[in-house]
Amino acid sequence: MNEIVYLNGSLIPRSQASISALDYGFLYGFGLFETMRAYRGKVFRLDSHLNRLSRAAGILGLPIKTPNLKKAMADTLRVNKLDDARIRITVSPGEG
Repeated sequence: MNEIVYLNGSLIPRSQASISALDYGFLYGFGLFETMRAYRGKVFRLDSHLNRLSRAAGILGLPIKTPNLKKAMADTLRVNKLDDARIRITVSPGEG
């Protein structure tokens, strides 16, 4: 099965996902991540995870839109036919 990932606003095959070598997250470790679990298609404590991610992103000056992330997670779980899964969201500023 070719897994599908969400990257920069799009669902794409994992084999096509790439991040620039000039991305500040890659070069300098500037960014953040949040890992969570989905059980029976529902992300456990989703709002708590997204609130923490949003607060941390704001501190770093990397605003995120949590409604977009909720949809992205639901879509990614659906297209991969996953009920139980580990989800990692990584946020970086991209190229400087």
